[in-house]
Amino acid sequence: MKKPLTLLTASLLAASTFAQTNIFSYKTRNYHEVIVLSDGQGTGDKSILIDATPKILAETMPDGTYPRATNAFLIRTNMGKLVLIDTGMGEELFKNLNKIDVTPDMIDVICITHAHRDHVGALLNAEGKPAFSKAKIYFSQPEYNFYSNAANKGTEQARAIFKAYGDRITTFPAFNAFEAIGIPELDDLQAMVEPGHTPGHAMFLLDEVFFWGDLAHAMAVQMPYPTISVTYDYNNKQAIEARLSMLQFVLNNSRVIAGAHIPFPGMGKLSSDGKYGYIFTPEAQ
Repeated sequence: MKKPLTLLTASLLAASTFAQTNIFSYKTRNYHEVIVLSDGQGTGDKSILIDATPKILAETMPDGTYPRATNAFLIRTNMGKLVLIDTGMGEELFKNLNKIDVTPDMIDVICITHAHRDHVGALLNAEGKPAFSKAKIYFSQPEYNFYSNAANKGTEQARAIFKAYGDRITTFPAFNAFEAIGIPELDDLQAMVEPGHTPGHAMFLLDEVFFWGDLAHAMAVQMPYPTISVTYDYNNKQAIEARLSMLQFVLNNSRVIAGAHIPFPGMGKLSSDGKYGYIFTPEAQ
């Protein structure tokens, strides 16, 4: 395992959009390209929110809904390798890859934040076979351990993925700080494991871009009120602790967020709201 990489505050180099509204491109300080691939945009309601008071709902969701999304991220490295961060459900992934002239067999590595269906749904095809013919798949060790255990509910899909990909699955330890995970195709990529949303929920850091997985689901609510949790969290208390810690990390280090459930374009920056919450500003399209 490589030594931890130093965390440096970085400035934005470039951001641009494709003509298609479901693809967004961003260049990092070391000239890796991050391409946001939307797997769907829509609205959510209060049913998934925990401890959201009527006052908070009236302030953050005046029409009773909040914008929601599902995103995957393709990294085109500065050496020409292709790395996916999550896959979404798979409803739009392959169409979006086709739009940028990428086929599934061109993907070198897939890094999974966690094993929920909307993050691993495209890994298997309709016949239950690997949809990616040569990609190496990375999970955190605690995530792999939990979803390998048939006694744990909701693990069937993940166990099918583990079986289908076999020795192409690689795990990395439960880091409590960002450390390089040893991917030859992308030496700059670091990971941290913050349990809460799932037992082994991982987040990734590439230059200034922070892929935070499911650190937040309802941005309109959970940025001004980060202690609001959601029913999808495996451990609500841990999920809140992880969110508070990582939001402060983002603010202190001027990171650019890339989130699985941030509405299009799926990336942006944080600032303090001067109270106990945050203001999210999307990247310019």
